[in-house]
Amino acid sequence: MPNSASSIESYDSDEPPPLNINLEQLMASATGILQAQCTGAVPMARGANHEVFLLSFEPSASAHPGITKSDYRCVARFTRENSANATTRDASEVSTLQYLKRETDIPVPEIFHQDLNMNNPVGAPYTLMEHLKGRHLYKLWNSLSLDFKKAVLSQVAAVVAKLSSLRFESIGSFDGQGSIGPLVSQSSDIQKGPFSSTEEFVLSFVSTNDKESPELVELFQEIQEALEIFFSETHNPALRPPYAMVHTDFDGQNMLFIEQPDHSPPKLSGIIDFEYSYAGPLYFLYEYPIFIQDVSWSKELYAQNSILRPHFIREIYKNLPDEESRMILTTCMNRKSFTLNSFQTFFMSIKSPEEDLIDLARSYLKSLREGTHPPYLGRLDFVPEFYLPDGSLAP
Repeated sequence: MPNSASSIESYDSDEPPPLNINLEQLMASATGILQAQCTGAVPMARGANHEVFLLSFEPSASAHPGITKSDYRCVARFTRENSANATTRDASEVSTLQYLKRETDIPVPEIFHQDLNMNNPVGAPYTLMEHLKGRHLYKLWNSLSLDFKKAVLSQVAAVVAKLSSLRFESIGSFDGQGSIGPLVSQSSDIQKGPFSSTEEFVLSFVSTNDKESPELVELFQEIQEALEIFFSETHNPALRPPYAMVHTDFDGQNMLFIEQPDHSPPKLSGIIDFEYSYAGPLYFLYEYPIFIQDVSWSKELYAQNSILRPHFIREIYKNLPDEESRMILTTCMNRKSFTLNSFQTFFMSIKSPEEDLIDLARSYLKSLREGTHPPYLGRLDFVPEFYLPDGSLAP
């Protein structure tokens, strides 16, 4: 008999209720698809968008090679939301992963099967994908020495450089056919794009319609005017095409590393969660990971972060192919602005109800008028690093 949904983990009471999954049908389907007897299905995680199971299989000479290298295991990820938007999002992520698998050596999970039929026999749309070994970086980071943190960041920087090498002429998300189509965004259910410019792309997040209140419409119009002035005056090459692949949640929970038995630094084994990734401006790709940005409640990390940030940029720099690419990187980092960074945080990263959007819009406009805020929100007295043309930190 298959394992029950409660047999491996207990969930916090504030997590969403489990889906009604037919585990026997799931195991039967996985057996046929991966040519090995599926012997178990146990829950791994449950979030707002997905519910994830780990499937186990009996060793078999005819098994799909994708599960043999993962100790005869794979991941079954179910879509929680029964909507066309969720289906579009998951199809886009699979197209992105297939593209990255084909065009790069970035370690992303292989996709074995996807069934986005909301009424399939298993009980919900699902994807079977490779189970990547390793631990989430956020579980390792605090215990690592400074040298090991540098080694980890060097591997992450190499991924950023590879994503920057993927060139696109428009801004948008992969569609189910492997082409760049409308943007799949976590901040809106309305698909827009693809976009021909960064300005058009950014302004789309504060576009208005007749369903919104007059107050929000007026605030968004003020923001649009401020952004139009910003784009007319800025000359950051990282905002111009060609565009690159941007992972919208490039943080420690989406980076997997394997600890080494010889006490050498952990080795990158996977980058996951590309569900809202998109072809977009290098400005949003060339960014410090959140775990080396300063925040006011962790002042004890300021000194170490000030070492790790320049190291990260130097490592990206070393992995770029030519002088023009390196110039764009250093120029981008030297021209980071509150205008775009805070806009991304306030309006591009989360879906907010109208009353929250009004508060965010007021706060954003107030900060723009004051003009004294640094590009990063966690530390008000933060002074951004300045990089020389050779990628080194200015004295």
